[in-house]
Amino acid sequence: MSGIPVKRRSLLKYAALAATFSMGLASTSALAKDVTLRMSTWLPPQHHLIADTLPAWFAAVEEASGGTLKIKLDPAPIAKPPGQYDVVRDGAADMAYHVTGYTPGPFEILRGLELPFLSPNGEIGSQAAWDWYDRNIGFEKEFKDVKVVTIMTAGPGVIHSRPEIKSLEDLEGVKLRVGGGGVRVAEGLGATPVAMPASKAYEAIQKGVADGALFPMEAVKGHRLAELIKYHLEVPNGLYTTPFAVIMNRKSYDALSDEHKKVLDDLGGIAGAKILGAGWDRADVAGKKVAIDSGGTINVLSDAEVARWAEKLAFMNDDWIAMADSRGLDGKALLEDLKTTIAKYSN
Repeated sequence: MSGIPVKRRSLLKYAALAATFSMGLASTSALAKDVTLRMSTWLPPQHHLIADTLPAWFAAVEEASGGTLKIKLDPAPIAKPPGQYDVVRDGAADMAYHVTGYTPGPFEILRGLELPFLSPNGEIGSQAAWDWYDRNIGFEKEFKDVKVVTIMTAGPGVIHSRPEIKSLEDLEGVKLRVGGGGVRVAEGLGATPVAMPASKAYEAIQKGVADGALFPMEAVKGHRLAELIKYHLEVPNGLYTTPFAVIMNRKSYDALSDEHKKVLDDLGGIAGAKILGAGWDRADVAGKKVAIDSGGTINVLSDAEVARWAEKLAFMNDDWIAMADSRGLDGKALLEDLKTTIAKYSN
């Protein structure tokens, strides 16, 4: 394969990997009409979702369809990050990847994935998210206006900062860019949250609006944090994670042939979560390498500090349980089942 360009070789490798999760798919009819679905986007081209992770999933879908079903990213954003759900609901795009935490209110049960110290990596968290939510809630409840194809969660949340942080005392008053559930995490730990979409983080740190950011390790590369940040604090099982829903316009889905619906259904769900989650993990490895190569310092939160931080953030679990209870659910049992589901995929 030495004559094949590196990027093409990478996509072929990821397509082959993804194909192992699509065994047993029915062959798409040779008469199936060629369809190309448009996916709305908002991240920069160097981000792993655009350069690697989503293309790996697209390649698997195309392969499983015999080349008749393709997904293409829009060449430029047509809406800001919080508007992605509306873009798909209203039919301005066929698909999007939507950060549920960017639109507080509608998706509060799924946002249980954001709670601290839950998810060890993207592949485990993504599969567990689909399994747990599908069994206990069902996607029609919180996502009634769109079709949810699959779920992905980012890797474990890390604190990236200009000042070195190893303890609660070090966090006092530090301005951290946050998104979604990160606001309450920062507040609970004594930091000052600066809420904004991920795409605005670099500028905020560059201008001194923020002293650092809560992000998975992939952001060191994907959001160019290595240019601005020296210190990175890893937290066992993550200070948080971020669930994304890969959503589709219902009319666009209904218009597909039965063969194409089967391809999306079989390569969505758990299989799609595994593919996309694995992409986040590759990106975390790449981001950590960039941090080290750039002379950054990577610390790991000590067990003693984890206990202190967990105590400070216990209110988040309590509040989520109370919210679930108020919606007629058993919040405590749901959270325990989430932990059990994550442990299942960890094994």
